[in-house]
Amino acid sequence: MCVCVLVYILRYKLAADQCEDDSDKAAFLGWSNNVEQELERHNSFVEQKLGLNPTKDTTLPHATAKYKEFLLATASGNVQDSGIPIHQSKIPAYTLGAMTPSLRIYAFLSKAMQKLVSPYVNSHPYSKWLKEYSYINFETPYLHTEDVLDELCDSLTAKGVEVVERLYCQAMRYEMDFFYSRQSEQNLIIPIYTKLDPKEESLMLFADFDFTCTSVASVEILANIEILTAQKPDHQLLGEDRDGHSQVTSKDLRKTWELLSQQYTSENDNFIEKIMLGEKAVSFDYEGLYSAFEKLSSPDGKVVSRIFDSGVLKGISLEDIKQAGKCMELHNGCLNFFEKVNNLDVSVNVMSCWSGDLTRSALSGGLDMLKVDGNEFSYADGTFTGEVTRQAHQSVTAKLKYFEDMVQEHASEHGVGARTVYIGDSVSDLLCLLTADIGIVIGSNKSLMKAGKHFGITFTPLFAGVVKEQRKRFETGNPIVWKGGLSGTLYTVASWIEIHAFILGRHLVNEEL
Repeated sequence: MCVCVLVYILRYKLAADQCEDDSDKAAFLGWSNNVEQELERHNSFVEQKLGLNPTKDTTLPHATAKYKEFLLATASGNVQDSGIPIHQSKIPAYTLGAMTPSLRIYAFLSKAMQKLVSPYVNSHPYSKWLKEYSYINFETPYLHTEDVLDELCDSLTAKGVEVVERLYCQAMRYEMDFFYSRQSEQNLIIPIYTKLDPKEESLMLFADFDFTCTSVASVEILANIEILTAQKPDHQLLGEDRDGHSQVTSKDLRKTWELLSQQYTSENDNFIEKIMLGEKAVSFDYEGLYSAFEKLSSPDGKVVSRIFDSGVLKGISLEDIKQAGKCMELHNGCLNFFEKVNNLDVSVNVMSCWSGDLTRSALSGGLDMLKVDGNEFSYADGTFTGEVTRQAHQSVTAKLKYFEDMVQEHASEHGVGARTVYIGDSVSDLLCLLTADIGIVIGSNKSLMKAGKHFGITFTPLFAGVVKEQRKRFETGNPIVWKGGLSGTLYTVASWIEIHAFILGRHLVNEEL
């Protein structure tokens, strides 16, 4: 650590020498002074309170040495990027871009650890260290650093900002390499995939599609295709349209879609309210939740049937559906995760109550392992006839039945059990989320949280859940973790990158960092 801190001091001073703005130069020199003071404080703390010798010469680990070389090279203006002249005025931005990830990650880790150990921090073996390096000591520096970095980037060209982004990502990868190089004495429980014994069990992944994978609803995409098709000149003739029926104008289609959307929203709100009519559970009540879903008709199934019965999708082009799928906006890290999983021995099931073709196209790339539970359209001359040859499982209980059938089918085919992970975002996913060994909720759907808490479900951030399970493994020696389902605990994440790290580990592509 001392070596890296000394490098930081040198980098700040080198960057200060290149600053054209006096306020920026003062900021870098101020950081250099702060780091020097921090180094003295750190050495004193390590020596007096931890009984260690901070000045003892040690051989730098490979990951640390590479990070050190990277920091020094950047501060000296040695930025490897073809075609970009490195003017001295850009060096401060590049330097700060390569240093900010360190402050950001340490601020995050200190804050996360404080939350986890706060109930018994005084008795924790590392209590002195945790108190000394608490989040409050990192918050102001990293926020100030990011503000200055934003100001420096304002004066750069778009190409210059790209260089800063690349340096930021590279620095974060070096930070990751550093932490992964620190060997743990404990038998870790993550990443999930690498901890499974393929002779005993395999991994099965289930994911909802709309809003779990996407930023918009599939039905909105299909509606826009139909509306845009109706606006084409060759479909604006009076008399007959492509299906032999009166041409429906784009204006009429838009109005129909708006009415269907409003009706669904109203029905969904009523559905949530009816689920929670009974008294709030004092503990996890799966039976009560299942019974509520069993008695009520899911609004998802109603709206799907209503739209297909209306015929508004009839005549939509298969080619347009596939093209729209390729252009769908997916959550950051989602597609990369599925592409990586596709190369592994993992069973992947994606559930959509709309078009299977749209879902497959959105997650395209030759995903051989991907199974889609979606509506399969019947086409004639490349256009949708209005008939559905296979219906997706629409209701909450039907989705659960599909989930259980797939698990049983997988066990029969492979002769081994399965560790199941279900990823969802809405109330309709609740039964599957709870039945899976690991249920992961992405995003913060208020209706899902409200309904879940009504039936005694606990929502825990995935990071905290990992620590809890790791501690359980350490204390009990039980090798079986993340197993069982119906525990009443669901894990929350903000992005697919968290899911990727949890299931597959560190192997993220550059743009996902």
